[in-house]
Amino acid sequence: MSSSEKDVERLDRALLRLRRFLTAPPVLPDGDDRVELSTLLVVDAAVRAAPASVKDVAEALVVTHSTASRLVGTAVDAGAVVRTPSQADRRTMLVEPTARGLAMLQRAVEFRLARLEGILDGWTPEEVAAFADSAERFADRATWR
Repeated sequence: MSSSEKDVERLDRALLRLRRFLTAPPVLPDGDDRVELSTLLVVDAAVRAAPASVKDVAEALVVTHSTASRLVGTAVDAGAVVRTPSQADRRTMLVEPTARGLAMLQRAVEFRLARLEGILDGWTPEEVAAFADSAERFADRATWR
C-alpha cells in the first residue's frame, strides 16, 4: 500500500470520527425556544443570497423547490424570516431574515466558532490557515451540485 493510499485511509477514518461533530441535532435550544436546524439554514441562505428567492434557498440547501418552500414556511412560523413579493416579478417571493432570525443565526455562529476555537487551541496560526485552506478545497469538491 502506498503512502498516499494510507493517507486516504487515515482521512476516511478521521471523517468517520468527525461525523458527530458535523451532524447537528434537528432541533436546537434557543433560550426558552427550540429552533429547527433547517430554520437556521434558511436564514443563512437568505442572508448569503440577499435578496433571496425560494429558488435561491433551494439551491443553497441543495433541496427541491417544494422542500425549500416548506422549510421557508417553517422559518416564517418561527419568526426567523418573512416572505415578500418581489418588486421585479410579483410571482416570485423573496425571503428576508427578521431581526429575530439574524439574532438566532448570530448565536449559532458564535457557538460554532467558540467550539472550533476550543478544538484548535494550541494550533499555530499557520496550522489553522493550512487546515482551513484544505478543508475549503475539500468541501468545494465534495459538495453535491
